[in-house]
Amino acid sequence: METILPILFFGAIAIQLFYILFIFTKLSGHHDLEPGDHQPPVTLILAASNELENLRELLPLLDKQDYPEFEILVADDRSHDGTYDYLINNEDNIRHLRYLRVQDLPDHYTAKKYAVTLAVKKARHEWLLFTDADCRPESDQWISSMMAQAAEGKEIVLGFSKYRYFPGRLNALIRYETFQTALQYLSFALAGMPFMGVGRNLMYKKDLFWKNGGFSGHNMLLSGDDDLFVNKASSKTNASICIQEAGQTTSTPKTTWQEWYVQKKRHLSVGKKYKTRDRINLGLLWISGILCWLLLIPALFIFPFWFEAPEWSRVPVEVLAEYGLAHWYPFNDWMRLVTGVFLAYLLIKWVVLARVNKKLGGTLNAWKIPWYDLLYNLYLVVFGIVTLFSNPQKIKWK
Repeated sequence: METILPILFFGAIAIQLFYILFIFTKLSGHHDLEPGDHQPPVTLILAASNELENLRELLPLLDKQDYPEFEILVADDRSHDGTYDYLINNEDNIRHLRYLRVQDLPDHYTAKKYAVTLAVKKARHEWLLFTDADCRPESDQWISSMMAQAAEGKEIVLGFSKYRYFPGRLNALIRYETFQTALQYLSFALAGMPFMGVGRNLMYKKDLFWKNGGFSGHNMLLSGDDDLFVNKASSKTNASICIQEAGQTTSTPKTTWQEWYVQKKRHLSVGKKYKTRDRINLGLLWISGILCWLLLIPALFIFPFWFEAPEWSRVPVEVLAEYGLAHWYPFNDWMRLVTGVFLAYLLIKWVVLARVNKKLGGTLNAWKIPWYDLLYNLYLVVFGIVTLFSNPQKIKWK
């Protein structure tokens, strides 16, 4: 233990610092492209099942987007709350509205993926911008901001979608977990390793969808219409990101621990189907973060026989004796080394994540990042165990 535990502890910190300094700083220093003259037509796609009240709020906002040419295509997934009548009658006079109705669900598809596939087939334009019925664009420049990042050679634009603030620890944890997820998929995309996106704010080309067989390979899984598709269709060069606030969307989070647990179990279960490279990257990132916190206390009380601090750095035994701590002398120098390294790591992580938080519009209270980082790593332990023994084919929506 005198050798293995320090190697694990300092090795975990080294891995974390590699990701922080060489991957996450790419996001903290990123600047979006500004909208230009090239503004091709876009189809906005949202699949909705019994989302009448949300559609009443969302569609007028989408209709007012400041963009030359776009259509809003709603896929009504077997709703029975009046959604179809609302779309037929177009009660709010939505100028850009089109719709389709899903009445029957084939055996080999899950509901949302089937609705999205039909919508992609019906879309008039090459660029497809996806969101959900419970999302709201942050501005009337949402389409413009996302489209501005579609430079030559790009086929995917990964956007950021945050959750609304409500008082309480659950909401704070949800917002931090959402921030961490965005930190990872946006940073890795900038590093040439895109691995996922979120369907609340995601854009890609229609041709890319068909070239990659749509949702084939995971069409029977409840989740994955966003992250598994991006994982399959993205390459080192074909994905870009949009982080400016005008290009973001905001969603309403779950309000009970049970609802959130079911949602996260569903989302995380599909990670088993990521590319091997991405599973290794995320595994190293997550496991090293967990070990940094998990091994901190045990590392303090290991006194390796091979460690000897330089004389100038030691606290004299006489000083310790004054306070009745002479028996701590063998541990003193080692404890200061462990504590100093951990605090330096935590400070570096705090500074970089706080800068990213500012880039993403200040979705968090930056001074709470260290505390919620500890909770986030506990969350990874719990859901890591849950998803390890779960079958994504058998996970239900609720």
